[in-house]
Amino acid sequence: MKESHPREDRNFDDLADRFAKNIYGTIKGRIRLALLTEDLTELVSGLYGGAQPLDILDAGCGMAQMGCELAGQGHRVHFCDLSKRMLELADAMASEAQVMERCSFHQGPFQDFIQDKDEGFQLILFHAVLEWLVAPKASLEALVDSLAPGGTLSLMFYNVNCLIQRNATFGNFRKVMSGEFGGLSQSFTPLHPLDPAEVEGWVAGMGLTVVRKTGVRVFTDYMTKDVQKARSYEDTLEVERAYCRKEPFASMGRYVHLLCRKAS
Repeated sequence: MKESHPREDRNFDDLADRFAKNIYGTIKGRIRLALLTEDLTELVSGLYGGAQPLDILDAGCGMAQMGCELAGQGHRVHFCDLSKRMLELADAMASEAQVMERCSFHQGPFQDFIQDKDEGFQLILFHAVLEWLVAPKASLEALVDSLAPGGTLSLMFYNVNCLIQRNATFGNFRKVMSGEFGGLSQSFTPLHPLDPAEVEGWVAGMGLTVVRKTGVRVFTDYMTKDVQKARSYEDTLEVERAYCRKEPFASMGRYVHLLCRKAS
């Protein structure tokens, strides 16, 4: 049996409703979901319109928008989250989408849930979770172990490069020079913002191949609020899409999405 992981990982019971309003219900959230959907649609065989349903894990599922969409495509999706409130919101979303029969919900550490799974998942969604964990690399390794041969990991994490750039732009030089970028309690800034180069090194060492790298919001999060309000969602998404998969922009987004494949 695999070694149990620390239980100090961030639980979002206290912030779930603020997340729903301030992140998921905004243009920023729509851009994030649109780019993730494009990556998955274009590069995961059988995910959209496939004849064979996939077994999917949404680890740290939050409100489960992406997972519910995939359940709507006929796939079996297992939702796992530490937060009871997040799972309540996920349950409500699955009910509204009329996909409950293809969904299961599990409250607790995903590290415990995957220990009891006999067969690997064809797809694992791991979105905006890694940066909140006490032991991110070890937790990621455990997750990769539960990925089936030939399976895909959709890994999105909070990018420290963006945090440095934003703080410098806003004149927060003391924070930039301190090198301490972890967020405070009740903050949306995570405990451990991550360096994309380091994470890419981790997944390579775990035997995964990155088939696409996407910066999520490579421009939007640097815009002033007035500029954000003045530009339509459609125009903003168009310019994001034009550059988000090109360097250096891909490594400067608020989040970085790595679509990784395990050898068959």
